[in-house]
This record gives sequence, C-alpha cells and structure tokens, in this order.
Amino acid sequence: MRFPDAEITTIDLLRHGEPVGGRMLRGSTDHPLSETGWQQVTDAVMGHTVEGHLPYDAIVTSPLTRCREFALWLGEEFDLPVQVEEGLAELHLGRWEGKTHAQVFAEEGTERMSAFWYDPASVSPPGGETTQAFDARLAEVWQQLLANPPGKHVLIVAHLFVCNGLLHQVIEQPLSRMLAMDLPYAALSRVRHERHLLGETTFVEWIGR
Repeated sequence: MRFPDAEITTIDLLRHGEPVGGRMLRGSTDHPLSETGWQQVTDAVMGHTVEGHLPYDAIVTSPLTRCREFALWLGEEFDLPVQVEEGLAELHLGRWEGKTHAQVFAEEGTERMSAFWYDPASVSPPGGETTQAFDARLAEVWQQLLANPPGKHVLIVAHLFVCNGLLHQVIEQPLSRMLAMDLPYAALSRVRHERHLLGETTFVEWIGR
C-alpha cells in the first residue's frame, strides 16, 4: 500500500558486474570489473535513463574497486554526487578469500562451505566475518541511510552478500536465510521507504531485475 501524503525515498540496489578472474569467493579481495562486467552494469543502469538522464539524486557505493570505479564513473557521467561507504564492503571470507569453490573443496572438503550456505547464521568462513557482525554493520549503514538519505532516489552499488543483507533489513527473514537470494551480476532491486502520519514503513518493490 502507499500511504497518503507520505514522504518517499526510493533506494535501488545494484550488484556489481563480473570482476576480472571470473567467479570465485572474493569477499573483500579487491578485483576490478572485467570488460564484460562493465557492460553488464552499464546496460542495467542505462535502461533506466529518461531523455538522457538517470532518475537518481545520488549514488552510494562499496569502497571495493568492482563497485567504486563504476559508481564514480557514473557520478561523473551524469553529474551525481557519489558517497563511498566503508560499511558496504563485502563479507570478509577469511581463508576462502580469492579462491574458487573447487580450490576450497580440494583444500578442506565440502562440509564447512555446505554448512555455511545452508545456515550462515551458525557457520562462518574460517577466519572470516560472522554473519551476526556483518548484519550489524549493514543495519547501521541502512538506518543512517533511511534517517539521512542523500536524495529522494538513491542508487547503492554493492555486492551479492551486501544486497542480500540490505534486503534482509526490510524483509527480516531469519539470519539463517540471509543468503537466500541468488542475485546475478548487475541485478537491480528496489526498496521504497515512506514516512507518514502513522510512522515509517519500508517496502520491497522488486528483487533482481
């Protein structure tokens, strides 16, 4: 529902495109986008232009290169302010950082990674960030963004786990299901936050387009 006379903030979540090196467990490993990745995110965002303009008032980005470089380019191209938010960095994956699934399986078997994907609230990557700590830092970023949005329509450029975690702030599914949304590269999701006479309400409009 849409409340009458509500003050509305629309937030689009964009997962970055394919990084150099292809699919792997990157976490905080800082790889840039590949040419394919640049094309993926460019196509995703440019599909929302109207008469050569984007609908956004501002861009907020992860500090990691695969998000930040595109966000800064987009801001310069369309004269939009860009805010680099350290709290939007991807989940740190500890010993799994920068490895493929096959490499991790060969080194330590499949049990721990299978348990992590099945229930990340109970199992963390060895030496990595816990889901609880990750959720807490995303909650802080999210609440700050809702309290002081840099515009009425904001684009967040982030990562698979981060986009899942931000959607979790709205949907509030159990932490064990926080990684349930398999968002492809350059997937866009949209959230609408309303301030109205009864308080504040946040809605998910769509996920992973």
